[in-house]
Amino acid sequence: MEEQKKGVNKKVKKFYIVLGMLLILLIPIAFMSGIVRDRESYKDEALRNVKTAWADSQVIQAPKLVLNIPDKKGVRKESLTLNNYEAEVEVKTQIRKKGIFKVPVYIADVELKGDFLNTYGMIKNLKSELEFQVTDSKGYISQPEIKFLTEKSVKTVSQKYEKNITTSAKTLPFEIKYQIRGINKIYVVPGGNNNEIEIEGDWKDPSFDGDFLPSEKEISKDSFEGEWKIPAIAVSSLTEPKAGVSFLTPVDNYRMATRAVKYAFLFLSLTFLAYFIFEVGSKDKKPIHQLQYLMMGAAMLIFYLLLLSLSEFMLFGLSYTIAAIMTIALISAYTYFVITKREGRKFTILITLIMSLLYAFLYLLLVLQDLSMLIGSFVLFLIMTLVMYSTRNVEWNSDD
Repeated sequence: MEEQKKGVNKKVKKFYIVLGMLLILLIPIAFMSGIVRDRESYKDEALRNVKTAWADSQVIQAPKLVLNIPDKKGVRKESLTLNNYEAEVEVKTQIRKKGIFKVPVYIADVELKGDFLNTYGMIKNLKSELEFQVTDSKGYISQPEIKFLTEKSVKTVSQKYEKNITTSAKTLPFEIKYQIRGINKIYVVPGGNNNEIEIEGDWKDPSFDGDFLPSEKEISKDSFEGEWKIPAIAVSSLTEPKAGVSFLTPVDNYRMATRAVKYAFLFLSLTFLAYFIFEVGSKDKKPIHQLQYLMMGAAMLIFYLLLLSLSEFMLFGLSYTIAAIMTIALISAYTYFVITKREGRKFTILITLIMSLLYAFLYLLLVLQDLSMLIGSFVLFLIMTLVMYSTRNVEWNSDD
């Protein structure tokens, strides 16, 4: 009867208190996630402002040749098949700043050439329309130059070149040259029977994307080059096929910060667990008050604010190191001077080591994204093993 009246012992009560503190800290963790999203939205707004004043990401469409053929009902438009198609794009990049945010923009020299198949035999004085397009026509910084059939190059003020033609040639050759500017990405649409695309530029960290990876590529310290050879059969099943390059920054600090915040509750739990084991396993130490748990938890959450704010001005790795050192130093000093009253030097060293390993573990998870699940599982198994070993002598049913 005495055991039933005694109720839950002190160790279990303290466990519930620590768990309650962790649940309370879920509220500021949610606020941290909101802050990261807000900062990312500011970056997106800066991107939109630059896009408005400069130009959007460009997709270079394949040229089209349309013949206006008279018939009994008037005029019907017939499109000729683009046969051989070559696109050469040379990109020069630069960084535009909007506030504290940096946005990669570019100017591209574009040269399109190839030929259309003449399936009509003799063409006599028919109006032809040679069309070419890009996503954002505001990006043109020079009048396009067109060389159609055997004529000299002419400049045009629109994306459609109209001319009456007379020819019996089996193929109708063309060349189109222009300069455009854009932001972040540039793509080329393969629209011919045989497509050869070449994109080169001065960006040191290009990302080849779209529907096709280059058949050949070369990336050096300050330049890149990619070549695509795409037959028509490869694009037949695609609605809007394209191949190209992205110039986005290699490390997105907001994406990394978002992933880091997702591990916040786990890190708080492991740190609080270390203090809880210290508390229940050391009979000669004073108990840790729940408010002290909250203060240490708040200090650990400030790490994410430091990380986010620093990463907007410097490399993410350096930002992470500085924020981690500041947080570990604060928690270690608080442990030594307040928690242990300068009597627990060994525990202070141990908690410093534990937190250092935890932050190193987190950085590893952020950097090695593909292996994060595998590494995380093994590390958590190891932590659980150490917890079980450390509490092997604790009498959970005893109040002592």
